[in-house]
Amino acid sequence: MNRAGNRRAGFGCSSIGALMLALLAGGAIIGWPIYLETAGTRASGVITEKRESVSIEYGEWFRRFEVMASYSIPGPPVQHRAICDVDEKTYDSLHPGNAVVVHYFRTLLNQPFLPATHLSPCSNFASLSVNSRVLRPLALIFLALLAILFLYGVLRIRIAAAWLLLAWLCFTVAYLVFPRAEPDPQRPVPAIATVDGITTVDTLGETDESDGIPLQQPYQVVRLKFVPQGMDTAVTAIDKVDEDSVPGLKEGQSASIVYDATNPRIARLREGTRFFPRQARMIVILCCAAFAVLALLGWAVGRFFRKVRRSLPF
Repeated sequence: MNRAGNRRAGFGCSSIGALMLALLAGGAIIGWPIYLETAGTRASGVITEKRESVSIEYGEWFRRFEVMASYSIPGPPVQHRAICDVDEKTYDSLHPGNAVVVHYFRTLLNQPFLPATHLSPCSNFASLSVNSRVLRPLALIFLALLAILFLYGVLRIRIAAAWLLLAWLCFTVAYLVFPRAEPDPQRPVPAIATVDGITTVDTLGETDESDGIPLQQPYQVVRLKFVPQGMDTAVTAIDKVDEDSVPGLKEGQSASIVYDATNPRIARLREGTRFFPRQARMIVILCCAAFAVLALLGWAVGRFFRKVRRSLPF
């Protein structure tokens, strides 16, 4: 009993230590730019470049907004550069030539380990805001996992928690691998865009260690670049269409689109079909059902052998 109690106490201490370490790391990531802004030396800077990029990872896209500024410090007449992530609204409001305030630590400018500059429009949470479409459901999934662990570890409702964990696992895997079509523009405006890139997705759940499940209907993630009405900078929108449903689609060509007047980064190709979510849904449901059946069989077999073992006379 003492040994088991010691193990539980050790597990509790290690969990608390890991949580404290994570909180300290998160505090440092958030607090360092704040400290830079309050204690760093101020300098006048000028926006020299802004860049919007979209990366495709495992069939999902992630957007990033960056601005770059040049500034001078007392001493040799050398122009220094600062770069940072901003949210979408700030990105669209800034233009090359705009003045910004730069905060810097001169003694740290020549080392690669710690950020030595901070631009006033920068935000630690910019990456969260531009990926909220993905991150908000993931946050809810994480909260559901915490609730299940609370049932298991604190309330000791272990059988129910185990089945809830199985359902949670199926839902999480399905959410992560299930492809979703992009939303329709609510206030469509016609335009001509340049195809900035095409990524073809033909498997579900592909990783470096697994080939994934082949899709009956592969689809293409298309990056579309255009200048909306009333803006002077090109934006990048994303659409997903069934493979080969847009004849001759290739990078660099012009394509007819409609975009949302209130959010121009929501846009769709005028051509193309989008049946891939429906085709993938059956694959995901069958895989989750097979996983649940295997888990149920494993539980039933384990329970049977436990009963047999208890019934033996020795």
